[in-house]
Amino acid sequence: MEYIENNLSNKINYYIAAQFMNCSEWEFRRIFSFLAQIPLSEYIRRRRLTVAALDIQNGEKIIDVAQRYGYESQAAFSRAFSQLHGLAPSLARDKEATLKPFPRLTFKLVLMEGIVVEKDSNQRANIIGASEVGYAISIDMDKETVHKTNGVFWDTKGSDVIGTTALPLYGAFVSEERCQLFGDISGKRVLEIGCGTGHSLQYMGERKASELWGIDLSMEQIEKAEQHLAACNLSAKLICSPMEEECGIPADYFDFVYSVYGIGWTTDLEGTFCRVASYLKKDGVFIFSWSHPVHKCVAAENDMLVFKKCYFDESWYSVSVGGGVLSLSDRKLSTYVNALAKAGFVIEQMVEQSDNEMLQSKDSSFAQKAKMLPVTFVIKARKR
Repeated sequence: MEYIENNLSNKINYYIAAQFMNCSEWEFRRIFSFLAQIPLSEYIRRRRLTVAALDIQNGEKIIDVAQRYGYESQAAFSRAFSQLHGLAPSLARDKEATLKPFPRLTFKLVLMEGIVVEKDSNQRANIIGASEVGYAISIDMDKETVHKTNGVFWDTKGSDVIGTTALPLYGAFVSEERCQLFGDISGKRVLEIGCGTGHSLQYMGERKASELWGIDLSMEQIEKAEQHLAACNLSAKLICSPMEEECGIPADYFDFVYSVYGIGWTTDLEGTFCRVASYLKKDGVFIFSWSHPVHKCVAAENDMLVFKKCYFDESWYSVSVGGGVLSLSDRKLSTYVNALAKAGFVIEQMVEQSDNEMLQSKDSSFAQKAKMLPVTFVIKARKR
């Protein structure tokens, strides 16, 4: 990365770059594209145009900048510049101009414990990752990139690789049948954040909820939910959109908003909780579950629990799972609690204790670990 950055104004020799990795040029390009989710040539092009914008803002002539970064004509440079930044190079001289810089990529290798999950459509891995040891790469959080990466993952790999977690299960070893967080939902309007294939909406429909709504990032998941609910003779209003964005969901409308292993995918936790609050009626209830952050940090080794990751590390990372790539951040419990408070919620109940009967029914290293520390947490909060 240093070689590329130091030679943006020169010809970059991919063979020399590959030598730093002790591999062939072809393998270097392949590895780079896999890790960065962008071809090497495109990364270099965007970095050059980013640095070029700074040179222009510093008063250099556009033609000189164009030639420095390998463009044969000012016109070709202007087209490429406008494509990336959304404005002409001449307009970039304005210090108030809004540019779209492409940051330099940095990589950090993090070892994360994974679990081998049996093919069970009702259970999702609580550490997102497969095999005994997963490799995660630290990334800068860019909302559009994260949405694109995770959208593609759920469109192509999600259900097959991770499976489906749906009510009455909140996650591994925690169930609504034992917790009874919802109570009677007959005649209630409900909205699911991250509705996936629609199985939780089916659970709500069968308990006589009056209206079913769902939102999901993946159009593939939305289509599967439509098909599944239709087969169950249920109808729902389903919306394909990131949960952080305005998407036409009515305000002050719902009795319950809930999410089963969906909220953790948001790029803006506080903003998402504020949107959830806007959807709910006064005294409406918000219930969500996610993988417990302590579980994500600790691995079982030789009958001992060993910290593999810092609990306070909330940086974003990219990980390869089942031939796909996804991006996540592991947030502290206090981050969820404080975000709920900012959005105007009062926490009524938090569940992090595994169901002992469910634990006893599973004979696996995963279950043994779950007996010692929480795997899933569930929070029930009410809009003030």
